[in-house]
Amino acid sequence: MSKALLIALKTAFNAEKEGIRMYLKFAKDSSVVSGKNMFIQLAADEVDHLEIVQESIDEHMTGKKYEKIKIPKGRLSKFMPDIKDLSLQPVDKADINDEEALKVAVKHELKAKNFYASEAENTDNEEVKKIFMELADVEEKHYRILQAELDFIRKDGFWFDTMEFSLEAE
Repeated sequence: MSKALLIALKTAFNAEKEGIRMYLKFAKDSSVVSGKNMFIQLAADEVDHLEIVQESIDEHMTGKKYEKIKIPKGRLSKFMPDIKDLSLQPVDKADINDEEALKVAVKHELKAKNFYASEAENTDNEEVKKIFMELADVEEKHYRILQAELDFIRKDGFWFDTMEFSLEAE
């Protein structure tokens, strides 16, 4: 396997480690219980990713053939609502620190998704390509969840790309 792939895997390892640290800090600092829980779940997903990347590094370093790795879909994916189940329920009000944390997290997830997608394109190893593409998919889901939360606390009228309310007469 190539030196470039090892560098990509080490970069991914460090990014996932930073994601864990960042999400745990945001969970600690969040003033809203649902925000704390979301950031804790994101940190747990990043731990899963870290383990997958570490396995890939270990296989690369020992020269073992890559075994099929099951990428967890992400604990937060089960919280993505069905459009038909959306209802307006009272929620705790987020403060500016929560909004800033979400902005940073959105950027982090988008960068991670783009990194994994790019690395998938740059490798000839089909198993590694699949790992990177599946990680990119999970990071995309994280991005969408975080962006939806950000839109929700900004009260721009949309949540998961669905209008929460209409100003039009019905």
